[in-house]
Amino acid sequence: MAREIQDNVAFLREAKAALAELEAEKAKSLRLQTEEKRLTRTLASEKKAVEDEIVSTVRKRKDEIALSYDREIGRTQDKLKKARSRREKAKNQGVKERISNETAQLREENRQLKLQNSTMFRQNGIPGICNTKFYYALYFTKGIKEILIFFLTFLAAFLVLPCGIYLLIPKRAPWLLIVIYVAVILVLCGIYIAINNRTKVNHLEIMRDARKNRDMIEANRRKIRVIIKAIEKDKNESIYNLGKYDKEISKIEAELGDLAKKKQEALGVFENQTKEALEQEIFENNRAKLESLSSQLNQVTGANREMGNSIQKKTIAFTDEYGPYIGQEFMNQDKLDKLIDILNQGMASSLTEAQQIYKNVK
Repeated sequence: MAREIQDNVAFLREAKAALAELEAEKAKSLRLQTEEKRLTRTLASEKKAVEDEIVSTVRKRKDEIALSYDREIGRTQDKLKKARSRREKAKNQGVKERISNETAQLREENRQLKLQNSTMFRQNGIPGICNTKFYYALYFTKGIKEILIFFLTFLAAFLVLPCGIYLLIPKRAPWLLIVIYVAVILVLCGIYIAINNRTKVNHLEIMRDARKNRDMIEANRRKIRVIIKAIEKDKNESIYNLGKYDKEISKIEAELGDLAKKKQEALGVFENQTKEALEQEIFENNRAKLESLSSQLNQVTGANREMGNSIQKKTIAFTDEYGPYIGQEFMNQDKLDKLIDILNQGMASSLTEAQQIYKNVK
């Protein structure tokens, strides 16, 4: 039902007061909305901080448990490494002693054969060079190694040496190379024959006996190598008396396994029990702050909701009460004051006339 306006000025003042009340509530609502946003952010930040503290503390405590066990496991692993090292040294020593014992006869035989050769050569005035592999490779060639030595010596004497001498001559000529070759052949062959006559020819039986001794020495060396290889490949370690080392290693390995098991158990207890208690403890330490912020937020949210409802009702009531007469264009404190002034000055007798005068003056 349309309202009958008796006093236009009083009506405008009434509208102005209602508008002021509505604007005040809107301003308060805006402040409440700002506070609600601030409290929402603060509460979210505090919750995040608590969650981060829980994650950080849980990780730190778990790492401390693991690190504590890892230190002990590391020390035990060092003990195991040292024990295995001692066992390996003891085994190596046993292998050496076994090799020494099982090859003692052959090594002694070789020593006697070498001594016999040295004695024969010394007693008969044969140069010591004749008791070398190089000499026998040149004068009593036998076997692949000695054939190779003889061949390489031949190349060095009759190819490398003459060519080297020829290349050192500043002014070279082909005939010089022939001369050098002839000279080298004569000199080296002469030396070779001279040594052959003095040693091999004059002491042939002694040299043959020495050759036999050297062959026996080499055969014994092969036997020694076979024995050493067989001993090193032998998987039977019982003869080295390593029982005490094996017991020590087994004990340390059991200790290591026990530590690993205890570590897993400790981490399991932490995950299933301690972690939850720790999280609850941290949450309880921050409960008061979070509940206070939550309570404040609920209060502000509730107040803001009530304020919004009130504004909605008053806006509808204001629109119904004053909108049809004043119009949206003049729903402003300054414009309402202008309309009141126009009416008070007698410049208009109705709201519509006052609005028209305001527009014309403007």
